[in-house]
Amino acid sequence: MNLDIMQWFDFNVLIFMGMSLVFNGFIAYLWHKKFYQKLGLKTYRAVQRIHLNETPRLGGFIFISSLISFVAFSNTNESIQLLKIILICLIPIIFIGIKEDLFHNVEPAIRLLTLLFVGWLFRAQFTGPLPVLTEIPFISKLLLLQGGISIFYILSMTAIANGMNLIDGVNGLCGAVALSILGALLFISHKTSDVVMLSTISSVILILIPFLIFNYPYGKIFLGDLGAYCLGLMISMLTIILFGRHPEISPWGAVLILIYPATEVVFSLLRRAMKGVSIYHADTAHLHLKFFHFFRPQSHYKKMANALVTPILSPLWLFPLIAISWVHNKPLFIFIAILLFVLFYGLLYAMVPKVQKNS
Repeated sequence: MNLDIMQWFDFNVLIFMGMSLVFNGFIAYLWHKKFYQKLGLKTYRAVQRIHLNETPRLGGFIFISSLISFVAFSNTNESIQLLKIILICLIPIIFIGIKEDLFHNVEPAIRLLTLLFVGWLFRAQFTGPLPVLTEIPFISKLLLLQGGISIFYILSMTAIANGMNLIDGVNGLCGAVALSILGALLFISHKTSDVVMLSTISSVILILIPFLIFNYPYGKIFLGDLGAYCLGLMISMLTIILFGRHPEISPWGAVLILIYPATEVVFSLLRRAMKGVSIYHADTAHLHLKFFHFFRPQSHYKKMANALVTPILSPLWLFPLIAISWVHNKPLFIFIAILLFVLFYGLLYAMVPKVQKNS
């Protein structure tokens, strides 16, 4: 069914897209002039840091602030109402995230508990239909338990948020993954003629784009924990809402759409468990960092090693968007696509040499 863009597109979002563009550029300029030193902010120190210059981790704050402003100044409709619910639920992680991005002193356990609390808030606030999960093995049995549905969705949102934070290490990757996932959700919204979700998702995409302009390829600004967590939670919530509104689409489609951050967090947990280290233990063994450290020692790739990783990994982050457009109405093929992704991820990880820590 062809949908008239005037039916679902909110042109006011272009104003706040422009606002986001200006503020991303302004913050990037201030950090370039070392304004953070005048504020007494600490430089970011972490084992997974790969950038030589101090870079603002405020891209997520600008994204969320622009989205909040858009919602606050827009006329109330079903799309704006959904965004309000999502943003209200994100309030706890916004405060924790900005504290971590500015001062780098929030314990991992506190961040994890906050993510779980956000998941609980969403389950408490959102009263719409949820995806039908009876056809998914094991999960259907969990749902029969007292509070099983809530536990499943809370853990799922927390996992995706952590997965997005794990891949926020090189220029463009986390933003590209988010854009791909949102694009897949936009496709499903179009196929189901859901004007509310088309409007909601397109607004989120447009307000995210200015960040990507400054984040890739030169890394002038980062999402930070606030941005990565909020994007992970937001795409999880939008996925739950969309698939709940359309039970005719197999819930395996949601798994396929979110497969990259889900695989990243599960793979990281398994890797740390096998090494006998804490789940909070930061390391440089993530796939994107392995690629970075593979390119960095090579003289002809040294300067662009960071920028190379996102396009090199494009088969992974584009896979769900491309696959869902082919198999969205074929549950068996969706499941096969999920298996192919996990297999490809594993093979790719095994093929890339171990991180060269001294390079």
